[in-house]
Amino acid sequence: MTKSIKFGIIVLILLSATLIAITLINPPPTQGSNDFSEGTESPTDPSDPVSTNPDLISAVESALKDASGHWKIFNYQIEHTQIQDDGQMAIVWLSAEDPETGELMAREPELTLAIADEHGSWDVLLEDNPKFIEAFSKFQYAEKSVQGDLLHISEAKAQSNKVFGGYYLPWAEGLEKRLTWSVGHSSCTPVYYCTHAFDFADGTMFPIMAAKGGTVFRWRDSCPNNTPSCTNSITLQDKSTTPWTYQIYLHIANNSIPNHLKQVGTPVTQGQFIANVDNTGYSTGHHVHFMVVTEDTRYFSQGMQSVWGVAEDITFRDVSINWDEATQGGRPRLAYEAATYGGVGKTYYVSGNKPAKAPTGGLTAPSAETYVTNRNLSVSGWGQQNVGVVKLEILANYNGAWVQIGSEQTQNPFTTTVDLCKTSIPNGHFQVALRVWDNKGNPSGILTPRTLIKNIECSTTDTNPSVSLVKTDGLLFLPENGHVVANVAKGSMGRAIASVEFWFHGRDWENGTWVYLGKDISETGGWTIPINTTGMADGDDYAILALVTDAGGKTGVDVVFDAIVDGTSPWISINHLQSPFTKNSATITWTGGDQLSGLKHYSLSVRVNGGAEQVLVSNLPPTTTSYTYDKLAPKQLLLFSLTAVDRAGNSTVERTALYTPGYEFEYGYHLPLFFMSE
Repeated sequence: MTKSIKFGIIVLILLSATLIAITLINPPPTQGSNDFSEGTESPTDPSDPVSTNPDLISAVESALKDASGHWKIFNYQIEHTQIQDDGQMAIVWLSAEDPETGELMAREPELTLAIADEHGSWDVLLEDNPKFIEAFSKFQYAEKSVQGDLLHISEAKAQSNKVFGGYYLPWAEGLEKRLTWSVGHSSCTPVYYCTHAFDFADGTMFPIMAAKGGTVFRWRDSCPNNTPSCTNSITLQDKSTTPWTYQIYLHIANNSIPNHLKQVGTPVTQGQFIANVDNTGYSTGHHVHFMVVTEDTRYFSQGMQSVWGVAEDITFRDVSINWDEATQGGRPRLAYEAATYGGVGKTYYVSGNKPAKAPTGGLTAPSAETYVTNRNLSVSGWGQQNVGVVKLEILANYNGAWVQIGSEQTQNPFTTTVDLCKTSIPNGHFQVALRVWDNKGNPSGILTPRTLIKNIECSTTDTNPSVSLVKTDGLLFLPENGHVVANVAKGSMGRAIASVEFWFHGRDWENGTWVYLGKDISETGGWTIPINTTGMADGDDYAILALVTDAGGKTGVDVVFDAIVDGTSPWISINHLQSPFTKNSATITWTGGDQLSGLKHYSLSVRVNGGAEQVLVSNLPPTTTSYTYDKLAPKQLLLFSLTAVDRAGNSTVERTALYTPGYEFEYGYHLPLFFMSE
């Protein structure tokens, strides 16, 4: 995946410390008191300039381009950089872009360290590089930026290797939030400290409910909202476990902890409101970072305000995937994390955390995978809440944010029509969902999001260009390593075609997302884009979408929902002839087929007495089941090769042999039957 790096200038930098610190609190800094992790503070000082070193930026771009593993999953933007006084080392903060929306992921930045050589060139170490920690320990401000674990890595503690259960997702029952990080967490140092931490977001400052009962152990909500230099948090102590555990909730909003909970030892029941989400501290957007640590690894961050430690393996009773029988709970994972660490991946999660009573509901129309060509979209849905539903909103997501489309609905259930030409939804794929509001002013989360494809002509005088995906025999085959091709036609104004973009969607429409394959801006060689389906299961339910844009910004769409991935070769069964064969002609008969894309043709060749291969026929129809060879003569050994080719380009070769009277085998062997290999 190509890395798209964008340098963002941030003017919050510390005179006496460094931008790399990631602390959770903001009292006056002291030597060696910060920890380089999500539990640390970001040093700030407006007088300290942010680096604009173009060579450094270029080096980071190059390192990301050549990186492997999780670095290939996302595009990154550079949040800010800090170079030490002698110019020999620098730290860079990276923010990942959401592959679905292109927006910055609501979670924590990732880090990279750059070291200048004698020629002033930068050697970049990503934070999963084994040399990262050792190199960073030599950074000028390291001892002011970390606590213990980085400078004394040999003393870093391990998790207990236990699984703790009984938790619920930390928001109200029935609401849906997005997982932005779990086992792939790489924003902590050491990285494994956050292996079992979870980041959840929905773009809002949603209420946090206690995932499990406990007592208030530490809290802070005095940091201003959105500040990167100070992190609000609340920690609950749970003495029902052995060893004792601590639930840590990070990045919460200013003054959002209820006053009656601002007392150490105050009991908190599971499902009780404890704070609101924000993005205070080391964060790229509103989200809650939730993790559980034990008494054995717990320690205090700077100023004794925040708690940190090694995240323990926990399960949620309202998560059905990656199930643990002993605790009767599951573990949230993203799809790319599951692919790396095992298990099952999923993006959105609905909480079962009671006693909060959030409204619920959903769309009953349109269905997912709907190809919308009529400007008037019929939408129906329902809402439910025991205190009463006051209104329902139809939402659309086409640029990374959910916005209302159509009018608010007060009937429940409802059916209405949305004029898509009166919305800002562009042609292409987008999502629709529902939000329900109750009589107490509580909104639901994003309910029943589903993917649609829009291809609507809203003008009668300036019509859109059109695009059509090129098929073979009426079918679109996705090669293991090849190209998808499209034809285009200009709109009524005859403007030049600017580009054709392509997207791919897998078979899982509930959890999967559109994958951007790329953009072709030149008609040279046709409008085309590379695709690779290596490792994908055979099937005829993949989707390809093409979007054409002309020089005036007008667009057109084509989509195929039944594109075929076929990596399986066809089958052939030849009826072998008995030798020695005494007739003047031989009829080779066979059966064959292909279970997915279907046969395209057969070809047949022969080798006589070990000579060169002779093509007898190269394009036999797939319904053909026999071929007569009438050039038999005495003293011949013939090897026939039958090739079957399916419409996806896969092929299979089967062979049969015979010999005629008088043929003498080498070394005097005479065999009446043959093995079917050369």
